[in-house]
This record gives sequence, structure tokens and C-alpha cells, in this order.
Amino acid sequence: MHTITNACFQVMTKAFASKGVALARYLPGLDQVLAGGEPVRVMLVYRLLSALVSETGDADMGLNAYEHFHPCILGAQSYALMSSPTLAHALQRLADYHPMTSDGSHMFLEHHVDRLKLVGLENATVAQRAPRAFIDAGAALIFAIVHWLSPFQRPMPLMLELTYPEPADTRQLRRLFGDNLYFSARRNCMTFSVEAGAIELPTAAVALHPLHVEYAQARMSEQVDGSLEARVRRVLAEQLSQGISPSLSQIADQLGMSRRSLQHGLERDSANFSLLLDQARRRQADSFLRNTSRSLKYISAQLGFRDQSSFHKACMRWFNTSPNQYRALQEGRAL
Repeated sequence: MHTITNACFQVMTKAFASKGVALARYLPGLDQVLAGGEPVRVMLVYRLLSALVSETGDADMGLNAYEHFHPCILGAQSYALMSSPTLAHALQRLADYHPMTSDGSHMFLEHHVDRLKLVGLENATVAQRAPRAFIDAGAALIFAIVHWLSPFQRPMPLMLELTYPEPADTRQLRRLFGDNLYFSARRNCMTFSVEAGAIELPTAAVALHPLHVEYAQARMSEQVDGSLEARVRRVLAEQLSQGISPSLSQIADQLGMSRRSLQHGLERDSANFSLLLDQARRRQADSFLRNTSRSLKYISAQLGFRDQSSFHKACMRWFNTSPNQYRALQEGRAL
């Protein structure tokens, strides 16, 4: 069951309620959900947003989240972001601690020679693809975080890539993010210049930053990490989403431990790395075949198979049918 934090959901509800929408009509018990403070199921948020957009006809509804951002949605990680020396450091912390906000997606920061690319990927195990309003709200909140951290420069993105098809009216999107928009993208990405990344934050605190990072790490360990098996599953999902099929040694490096320690730790959890990798590949394959039109050659390479024949054999083992037949069966069920 994938969730987002209650604070993040509250910001979304304020953004939509500000347009005069009676949210309780679409979500009975909304007050109890908000007052309870517990994480909110991602699928519930998807359904709510889809219903609101359908009823109001406001396809740009998710963009309203920009105006209602508050640091409370970041929880413990907000301190680590604020005390970071530069915007690039803060964006890295935002990606590092994203699991504290939601386990329904992955976030990471790509460092290129001339740009920084903040990438968001849906978790392959979420049953439904995110609606446009949810993607827009996520992009709007990230952009609001950037402007909150650098209030004097307020940098604009070099480009924004969105996974949904280009809407008929893009004026609101362009008003917020600028003209460099790309639709039907493979990943949701917000790109900034290296110069923007070098902006020194007015809230930077050299002495406090290590303490804030330590605090955020401890909170994430309590909230997210759980067993070693759960941590390995999460890293495997993130790596496969990026087209990387990692080895045991690479996963150990990611977790900051030796290969032997990881092996022994998984044994204590009665887990096996090869089986965990196979299960992660199966989930990703199911998501690709169910939700995209990507070629089998692409999916095979993305999941780290040596060739398409190996991917075919794996699908026969996982689904008891070929990848083409599995995709056709899922499409038939969706009709």
C-alpha cells in the first residue's frame, strides 16, 4: 500500500479547496483523514484528483499546489535542505529523503556537465499510473521548494519533461514553468543550470548542516528503512527504474556496507539477493508491459537481460506466457 504524507495531502486539499471545490463531496470522512495525521494512500489521492478534474473541467488543477506550498510537507528533511550550502546540495537532500514523503515514487538527481536534472519515477508496483493533476502538483511543489530555498534568485528550469501527452491548452503550465516543456516523456524531469545549482542559500548553516543531516537520516531509518530486505527491495526498484541491473556488490555500496555484511544480513532476514532481484525485475516487467507501449527490446535492456530471448524465457517463468501475449491479455482486461 503506497502512501504520501498527510502534510503533503493537506497542501493539495488546500490548493483544490481554494477554487471553491467541496472536497468532502468526493471523499467522505475527509476531516477525519486530515485530523488523523496518518499517511494517505496514493490510490485514494489519484481517485480524488481524477474525480475533481472530471467534475470541474479544470485540467490545470494540480498547478495550484505551487501557491500553497509550506515547508511542513518536508517534515524532518526541511532542516537539512535549509542548512545546505547551495541549491544543488539541497536538491540532492530532497532526492535522498524523498522516501520520507512518499513510497509511491522514486526521486534522484542527475549531475551533468552543464545541468542538474531532478528525476521522478513512479513506483512500478503502484496499480495505476499517476493522473496529470498529481504529476502537476508534484512538479509545482518541487518548484515551490526551489523558490523557497532561493527566494532572491528564484531560478527558472531550463526544461520540464512530463510523462503525460501534451494538453490542448498549455498556457498555465508555461506561465509557471516557462516555455521549454516536453510531453509524453519517459520520465518526469525538472532541469536546472549548473549556475542555478551553485546559488548559495541564505539559510545555509555550516555548523548545523551535519546535525540536520544526521537527524533526517535517523528519522528516515525509523520511518522507511525497516528490515535490510526492505531496503534492498527499494534500492533494486530505484536502480531498475534507471535501467541499471545492479550486482550484490553495487547494492552493498549503495547501502554503505560490505558485500559480506549484506549477504549475512539478508540471510538473517531469510532472504536471497538473486530472488529479490528476480522479483524486482518481474514487477518492473509487469508495469512496462501493462502501462507502456515500449518495445520488448527496450524493456529487455532496461531490466538488464543479456538479450531479448532471456527476457522471453523470464516472462514464460513469471507469467506462464510470452511478453507479447501477456501485454495483449492486460490490454484486453482494460477494455
